[in-house]
Amino acid sequence: MPEEKEGVGFKVTDRRHFYPDGTPRENVPEPEPVKVPAEAGLPNTTHSSGEAESASRSAFDHTAGPLGEMADMTPFMEALMEIATPAFIHLGMAEHPATGRPQINLSAAQHSIDLLGVLREKTRGNLTREEDSFFEGLLADLRMQFVSLRR
Repeated sequence: MPEEKEGVGFKVTDRRHFYPDGTPRENVPEPEPVKVPAEAGLPNTTHSSGEAESASRSAFDHTAGPLGEMADMTPFMEALMEIATPAFIHLGMAEHPATGRPQINLSAAQHSIDLLGVLREKTRGNLTREEDSFFEGLLADLRMQFVSLRR
C-alpha cells in the first residue's frame, strides 16, 4: 500500500443534517455562500447552496436580448422555463448539472424544443400579450441555436 503524505489530497466534510437512522445531527456546518456571477443576469448577491440552484435556474428569466427584461414572470412563463431549461442545457447554453460543464446533446434538445412547439400550437390565442411574445422569443432563440449547432 503506498504511503500517504500529509497535506496532499482533500478533506471530506459530512454536511448531512441527519444520521442514516434519521436522527438529527448536532453541530452541522453551515453551507458556504455561493456567489452567483453578475453576467448570469442576476443581481450580484450571495446565496446559500440551497438557493444557488434555484437562482441559477432563474438566470434565464431575466436575460436581455430577444426575450427582453422579464422581471414579472407569470406562472405560465415559469412553466415554459421549466420545460425550456433542459433544452438550454442540451444545447450547451447552460452547464450540465451533473458535470458542471456545457454539453451538447441535439436529440435531447430537439425533444424539449418539439415539446415547446406542441405547447405553442395548443395555447395559440389563449395567452396574454407578454406571455405570447415571451413564448415566441424563447422558441425562436432555442430553434436558432439548435439550427446553428446542427450545421
